[in-house]
Amino acid sequence: MTTKTFLRPDGVTEVHRVLNESVLGNWSSQDPLSFEKSIVWLEPLDSLDFVREAVVDNARSRRGPLGSPNMIVLGYSKLTPDAPRDPVTGAYTRRLFYWKPSDAQRNMNDFPADAVDPRSVLPGQRGELPHAVEFDRAYPPALRRAAPAAIPGKPQLRLQTVA
Repeated sequence: MTTKTFLRPDGVTEVHRVLNESVLGNWSSQDPLSFEKSIVWLEPLDSLDFVREAVVDNARSRRGPLGSPNMIVLGYSKLTPDAPRDPVTGAYTRRLFYWKPSDAQRNMNDFPADAVDPRSVLPGQRGELPHAVEFDRAYPPALRRAAPAAIPGKPQLRLQTVA
């Protein structure tokens, strides 16, 4: 798959899928991932050992930020203009990449069951499992830094450390 990566001044990275015959040959209107235009990363990929990947089937927009008060949002997918809405709910299906607040307490001897390597995530393509041998066994680098910036209009997450 051919992609173009855009680094925005605010530190956000957006990976766009370039449509070509190969991509269109595997395209299916039944697969919600087929309608992904790009993946937006709110944190630098080199600071993420893993992310959790979830499919959100009640997204109200094709391209706006996704979020939840119970997670640290690290990235999300944007959809093409022709992405269909669910006929019953009127919502879109998109992907969300996140950490649970408890991921900050992981000793990183193992990855969560729903973990994927963020470098393997592409628009229209599910992420692959992270390879444990590739990583320093410590806390994920992004957890050692400041928390990701809040998404405008979304509730700010408050994490408390356990003494």
